[in-house]
Amino acid sequence: MKILYLVNMNENNRKGLFTATHEKLKEIVKDEEVRDYGIYCIQFVDAGLMKLLKKLKNKEVRTKGADEFIHEGLIYKKIYIKVGLINKFIEKINLDKFNYLPMLKKHKNDIKKYDLISAHWGYPHGRIAYFINKLFNKPYIVTYHGSDVHTMPVKNPHIKNQVLEVMNNAYKNIFVSNKLYLDAKKLGYKKENYIITKNGVNIDKFYPIDIKEKDSIKEKLNLKNTVIGFVGNLNKVKRADKLIEIFENIRNNKPNLDISFLVVGDGELKSSMINKSKEKNLDVVFTGNANVDEVKNYMNVMDIMVLPSRNEGFGLVIVEANACGTRVVASNVGGICEAIESKEFLVDDGDNFETRFADKVCNVLDKEYIKSNLVESVVDNFSWENIAKDETSIYKGGLHE
Repeated sequence: MKILYLVNMNENNRKGLFTATHEKLKEIVKDEEVRDYGIYCIQFVDAGLMKLLKKLKNKEVRTKGADEFIHEGLIYKKIYIKVGLINKFIEKINLDKFNYLPMLKKHKNDIKKYDLISAHWGYPHGRIAYFINKLFNKPYIVTYHGSDVHTMPVKNPHIKNQVLEVMNNAYKNIFVSNKLYLDAKKLGYKKENYIITKNGVNIDKFYPIDIKEKDSIKEKLNLKNTVIGFVGNLNKVKRADKLIEIFENIRNNKPNLDISFLVVGDGELKSSMINKSKEKNLDVVFTGNANVDEVKNYMNVMDIMVLPSRNEGFGLVIVEANACGTRVVASNVGGICEAIESKEFLVDDGDNFETRFADKVCNVLDKEYIKSNLVESVVDNFSWENIAKDETSIYKGGLHE
C-alpha cells in the first residue's frame, strides 16, 4: 500500500497542526502495509506583483527554501507553488485547477506510483488531492483540523464551494471532532462519506516533571509562585486580543496572590499584547515559539492553562497540558468539549466573556485535584496508537473498494 501525504506544516512552528499531523503519520507508517509512503509538504511562494506589493508594504514575502526537512525520521519533501495576483483571481472564479497543474505535471511520475492520497488540511491541500483524483484516478482521504472548516470557508464563499466539492468527492472525510463535522454540515456537506476521530498526545513528549525542575524553570523565567499560562498562536481565532484583559481580571480577582502570566507562542498580535501588558503593569512573560520539550516544561510550571479561543477544531493543546498534569480552563466552542477533562472547566461564549472566564480560572485555582488521575485519563483516552489504527483501516478499505 503506497500512500502519498499532502500536509500543511511549518518546520519553524512545531506545535498544534504540526504536532497533530506528524504524530499521526509517525504512528501510521509503523504499519507494515503503509511503510511505502511519501510526504509532500505544500509550500506557497509569492511571485510577480504579489511579491512586489508585499515588499512595498513591508510585509513578509514567502520565498523558496530548502527542498526538504527531516523530523524524527520522517522526510518531508517541500513542494513549492507560486502565487501571484493572477493566481488569486483564478482561485476566486473557480479555475484554481490551473494554479496546481504545473506542480502536478512536474511531479506526475512520482504521484502515479501511489495508490492513495491522504491530505491533512482541507484547503488547498484537499483541493490538490481532488485534482490528483481527477487527473490520475487516485482515491483520496482528507483530514480536517479546524480553521479549514469553521473559518476559511465561512469567510470566503469561493473556498466554501471548493471545499464542499472536495468533501463530496473524497473516499473519506476525517473530522477531528464531532463539532467540526457539524460545522461542515452547516457549510452544506450532506454526504455520509466521513468518520470522526480525535487527535492524540505523545506521552513520551508530554508528561509531569519533578518539582526541582519546575523550580529551576520558574527561576530562569523569573516566574512567581502561581503561574497562569497560554500556549498557541497569538491571533484573533485564539482570542489572543483579549488575553491581557483576562489576565488583568484574574489579577484583580486575586489581589493577594503572587501571580505571573506565561504566554508561549507567536503571531501578529504579540507586539500589541506586550504593549498592553506594560500599560496595565502586568507580570507577563512572552517566550515566543518554543520546541516540544520547552512547551512541555512551560506547561508543567503552569497552575492553570487558559484557552479562550473563538473557535477550535479539537484543542490538542488541552490534552497535552493535561498529560503534564496541568488543568485547563477553555471556551466552550468547537471541539474543545471533546478534549477537556470536565465541562466544569468550560466557559460559554457571550456577554462579559472575559470577566466570566477570569472568574472561572479563579474558581478552578481554589480547587484541589489529583494530578495522577488527570494524567492517567489522557493515557487511556488519547493514544496515538489507537487513533492511527483507525485511520490505517480506512486506507485499506479505500484500496479494497
